[in-house]
Amino acid sequence: MSDARTPAGWYPDGSGNLRYWDGNAWTEHTAPGPAAAAPGEATAAPADAASVGDTAVLPEDTTWRESPTEVVPPVAPAASVHAGGVPPIPPAPDAPTQPYGPAAGQTQPYYAATGAPVAVAEQPGAAPSTKPHVLAIVALVVAAVGFIFACIPGVFIVGWVLLPIAFILSIVAFFLKGAKWPAITALALSVVGTIVGVVIFVVLVSGAVNQAVEEFDDAIAEASEAAETPLDQEEPAEEPDTAPVGNLAFGDTMVWEDDVELTVSAPVPYSPTEFAAGATLPNNIVFTMTITNNSTENLEPLPFAQLSSGGQEASQIFDITADGEDVGVPPTTVILPGESVTWRTAWSVADPASLTMQVAPSFAYEDAVFTNIP
Repeated sequence: MSDARTPAGWYPDGSGNLRYWDGNAWTEHTAPGPAAAAPGEATAAPADAASVGDTAVLPEDTTWRESPTEVVPPVAPAASVHAGGVPPIPPAPDAPTQPYGPAAGQTQPYYAATGAPVAVAEQPGAAPSTKPHVLAIVALVVAAVGFIFACIPGVFIVGWVLLPIAFILSIVAFFLKGAKWPAITALALSVVGTIVGVVIFVVLVSGAVNQAVEEFDDAIAEASEAAETPLDQEEPAEEPDTAPVGNLAFGDTMVWEDDVELTVSAPVPYSPTEFAAGATLPNNIVFTMTITNNSTENLEPLPFAQLSSGGQEASQIFDITADGEDVGVPPTTVILPGESVTWRTAWSVADPASLTMQVAPSFAYEDAVFTNIP
């Protein structure tokens, strides 16, 4: 009898089955013993069993201790002999019983005494993997993002693209190794998100249709009321806000609400140079115009003058005098508060005694009218 601990392995437990010994204690893992071989098959005797004739017999004194510190090797009975009459050689007193199964950590299939493979329970410590597959995590993330987008009316189309992708990925991930809960969750989110997206789409379309119907009904009602209103009860048309203001004489000054002023002098005869353009009518005149900025903000001048004479449009003259003055070119430089700018504009007219000018400091102001017609 040896005091050495028996190594881990499969050993008979006394009930006709094999049980796994982890080196310190018996485990709950069992496997069929040699007695479980199919009837009619020859059973090969293990090294620690005695043979009588051609039949393998397990030793009767093989026992399973609940908390063994050593395994008692089976000893063949004295009367047991081989068919040849030669008594078996018992195992060495100090040698532990040879196990029937694979040693600890061995992955090869276990063969019972019959030589046939026997299913062996999973070795202790080899617990199933609970780590989810990476594809399941990807499916869960895509499903969560798609669900969020499906709930936002303005971008639910993005959710409709992501949710089918998450649905397919979750189905594939479900059949891969690893924990199944991410794949199941992703599958549920993709289905629920699709339903929510469809509901939101239907609500939006219904709202748009209802609004269009209401606007159409209102338009029909307004048209009916307009048709029933007598012509003599129609409201007068409002005057445009940009209508010309005042009829000033040449030489007067127009003042707007922000204290910006425009003065147009009385016309005087003008003699165009040989480089002038626009002198096409019998008479040529020139005006001196002045813009004064009495407001509190900078003024960007953009005057655009229109002149009629004797019932027809006058032709503006663009010319350069001998001293280098540009006649007919309006100012474009910003006018600071309290500052003013002056320039001359020449015209070719049909009748100098019948003049009407319409002009403003810029397009932001209403036009002022200057005339010499009594």
